[in-house]
Amino acid sequence: MIRLVGAVLVAAGGACLGFQAAAGLRKRGRAVRQMEAGLALLERELELNAPPLSRLLERGAAHSGGPARALFQDCVRGLDSLDQEDFPSLWRRLAGERTELTAEGQAVLMPLGDTLGRYEVDRQREALSAARRQLEELAARLEADSRRQGRVYQALGLSGGAFLVILLL
Repeated sequence: MIRLVGAVLVAAGGACLGFQAAAGLRKRGRAVRQMEAGLALLERELELNAPPLSRLLERGAAHSGGPARALFQDCVRGLDSLDQEDFPSLWRRLAGERTELTAEGQAVLMPLGDTLGRYEVDRQREALSAARRQLEELAARLEADSRRQGRVYQALGLSGGAFLVILLL
């Protein structure tokens, strides 16, 4: 009886590892989609209201979710210390801390710090729009990879668990 319970636990553990790996892949795509939505919100705010940078980021933080909200909130807090660090450096540093976006997603966000709050509204909107489109393409690729590789991870987890059960029995 104990061997049977152990075998079931080993098989379940392998399956759990596979399903967790697949969930991690889905989480990356979801994070990029949330950042894409956050940039779209900033773009709309600029188009409709053209608020100053601090208000733009506050509104973005209030109406965004996930990594977009965290990035915008951190930028708003960082605006208080612009005498120590300029906004482009602040934005690059904070965008680099968003590890859930992958390195490619971070690279898409980095140049926005040079444009936001420094140029006319149309140029800021163009930069946001370009970054949003790049994130949209990245999210589509990540979601496709998640579907394809997620099944592989799940199958490997189940197979690995079954293999260990066979070895142990």
